[in-house]
Amino acid sequence: MSSSLEDMKGAPNQAGGGQGARRHPIQVRLTADAERALALHPTPLLVELELLFSCLIRKRVRFPATPHADAIPVPGTDPRLTLYFHPVCTKVCAIGDAEVPDLLTFPIRRVTPFIPRAVTLDYRKGAWVGDFYYPRELR
Repeated sequence: MSSSLEDMKGAPNQAGGGQGARRHPIQVRLTADAERALALHPTPLLVELELLFSCLIRKRVRFPATPHADAIPVPGTDPRLTLYFHPVCTKVCAIGDAEVPDLLTFPIRRVTPFIPRAVTLDYRKGAWVGDFYYPRELR
């Protein structure tokens, strides 16, 4: 599988690419605990929005030290966050929230419609947690 992703204009959707992509800014919603934790964070918090395509679709918000090489930088509404979108797939059907070995970057040709519209972040028991949403989920 190729790791090359393209947006609707055909520009590569990899880190540093796709400057011509028509991407909407992701609406950021923070809980009060997240606001307090973010105020203490010395640098922008890295947030990776992972969409897993397998026998089921799973959404997961990750907080890695560095983004995956194929993750796509996306704009957000909060400058204290650095957001990335990373569509992935598995070699075999994997159901559940457990770690999935051998994730592959999913080669979406028109990635823009799959980029989430909003992300909600919280800080609970010393760890970041979050979820992301699409238009129908925001109603």
